[in-house]
Amino acid sequence: MKRITILLVGCLLSLTAEEQKLSLLERITQPKVTFQSDFLSDAKFENYEGSVKTYKQKIQINNDIVGFSYSRWDFDWSNENDLPFYRGKTPIESMQSIRLFANWPVPLNDKWFMLNSVNVNATYEKEYSDSFGAGISSFFSYKLDDDHSIQLGAFANYHSVKTLVLPVMGYSYRAREKDGLQMVLGFPRAYVGYHIRPDLLLNAGMVYSQAVIRLADDSGIEPKGFSEAKDYQANLGFRYEINKDFELNVDLLYAFKRDFTIYDQNANEVDSYTSAGALVKLKYIF
Repeated sequence: MKRITILLVGCLLSLTAEEQKLSLLERITQPKVTFQSDFLSDAKFENYEGSVKTYKQKIQINNDIVGFSYSRWDFDWSNENDLPFYRGKTPIESMQSIRLFANWPVPLNDKWFMLNSVNVNATYEKEYSDSFGAGISSFFSYKLDDDHSIQLGAFANYHSVKTLVLPVMGYSYRAREKDGLQMVLGFPRAYVGYHIRPDLLLNAGMVYSQAVIRLADDSGIEPKGFSEAKDYQANLGFRYEINKDFELNVDLLYAFKRDFTIYDQNANEVDSYTSAGALVKLKYIF
């Protein structure tokens, strides 16, 4: 679940209303760069000896309103000839994803807040034709008091092969504070964090994600086909704000369930498999 954090920093002791509006606008539109590096250890496929290591690199440039990201995954297979979808060649060596997104926050009154998000994306092995998809999410947040709020809404991921619609629901406690305990409990994301000090947060949680990948014309899995991946991950990590311009996130994640469904070029389901593995994530924000 995405959240919009708006901080107003003033250098002067007194500001006019015009200056305050300008500072807020500058803060919203200020660009942020994120670099993320992930490593997934040998993820074994249920009932088979074959496994795969995954290396992911991601760069994202965004402000609070719009953004762009590019991701690349590289795969290192072991005993792939034992896997049921093996076709005499490496199943898949790499894939990439491009994503454009926008957020539209709508404060309704002192208690109610609405956040709408849209994105267009393409995730593919080689050819990007038929790889395009879109996503939309919208939810309301109701402030119970200064510390507690509840959220309710929905999100949808559209692709010509598979469209997914699921609810967004949650409860948050001190989610934007810089001291002590904070938490967000709900779906598709839940976490509990504790600020040891204002610049250091320990956290643990779970997250759900889904994507459809366009496989290559000469794919080792299904030529011109598609693969849907659903991830259920648990994480334990920390976030360290080195200074106001640089932040480091380190997480140890366990993908306790990763479902793969393979489709042919006509979007007919061919087969499905389940795997699991440990993941290490490093994220730099500046």
